Amino acid sequence: MIDFEKVYEEMRPYRDEEIAGAMSRILKEQAFYPVLHYVYPNRSLEESLKEMGAIKSIYDFQSKFSKIAVEEVLNKTATSFSYSGVENLDKETSYLFISNHRDIVLDSAILQCVLLNNGHRTTQITFGSNLMSSQFIIDIGKVNKMFTFYRGGSRVDIYRNALIHSAYIKKVLTEENESAWIAQRDGRTKDGYDKTQISLLKMLTIKEKDHIAALKKFNICPVSISYELEPCDIYKVRERLASAEEEYVKEKDEDFNSILNGIVGTKGRVHIAFGKPVNCFIDENIDELDNNNIHQKVCDEMDRQIWLNYQLNPFNYVAYDILNTSQQNMGAKYSEQDIDDFYDLIDQKVSGETDQIRIKKQKDGLLKMYAAPVESYLKVKCEVEG
Repeated sequence: MIDFEKVYEEMRPYRDEEIAGAMSRILKEQAFYPVLHYVYPNRSLEESLKEMGAIKSIYDFQSKFSKIAVEEVLNKTATSFSYSGVENLDKETSYLFISNHRDIVLDSAILQCVLLNNGHRTTQITFGSNLMSSQFIIDIGKVNKMFTFYRGGSRVDIYRNALIHSAYIKKVLTEENESAWIAQRDGRTKDGYDKTQISLLKMLTIKEKDHIAALKKFNICPVSISYELEPCDIYKVRERLASAEEEYVKEKDEDFNSILNGIVGTKGRVHIAFGKPVNCFIDENIDELDNNNIHQKVCDEMDRQIWLNYQLNPFNYVAYDILNTSQQNMGAKYSEQDIDDFYDLIDQKVSGETDQIRIKKQKDGLLKMYAAPVESYLKVKCEVEG
């Protein structure tokens, strides 16, 4: 028997009354000092510590630190940032935002920044238990409204965790009137093909008899995030190649290094798009939906919106045409200079390799990664146009 209230208490974010204690611990960590310098480059460490020491609530932390941190990261690593679809959201309504997953931290962090800047409440955020490696990391996450999302374990553990996750998210949305964010799949997309896992939606409706009614309670809103340049692209390609040869085992600090690379790496143009809540789709197609097909139909609708809302960039079309030995998008979507720049990019990404076979495999992996969003977009665009 699961003691849900006890588990909720262990997994929830910090409350406002716990923020002062958490900030006191965070500010004792010297590892936090370079972060403060990055976020507040024109302040002395003493000024930054004083500012952080005055934080007494989650809103204070998110508005005075998290939002500024995201904006500083984008200013330093992106050539532009844009967003769309905020008009699809109601400020008084709670949503379960489900997005494609390209970066461990930034996907959800950018979403929070956009919500704050547009007068919306921020969301609770899933926080993988595999990432909770120290009290410092836990404190940083939980002052930023992250809740524990349990990973791994036996089949019994996975089933138990599904019950807990579903119940907790439902409680956040319906009882606490807060929104939540979760990725559309376990782990980041490694090959550029964003696909919602049907197991995610089945987790949400676990043990429910009426899956349609159950899904509607979550008020799912698809979110699409696009990075012109993925900072961790070559690492993802290498991981996929290694996984194809044998069981892949992560190194000790691999997740932490991925977080750092994702934050400081060059991103080019960045765009986040809010789709339309899928309850509209469910209501419009209710006669065609039943318990047996609802999960797949909603997955398909979420993918459709995420793919259509991509911001596709010249390198995406260059990679797509190279893979298809075509120049059909030449001129309209990219220039000859873009081709040269893309080849320079992938040459630079594999510059540390000497084995020619590995170099070719990695270049092919990068090509497919950057071409994949165009393939997905064209697939759904053709369906829309009939």
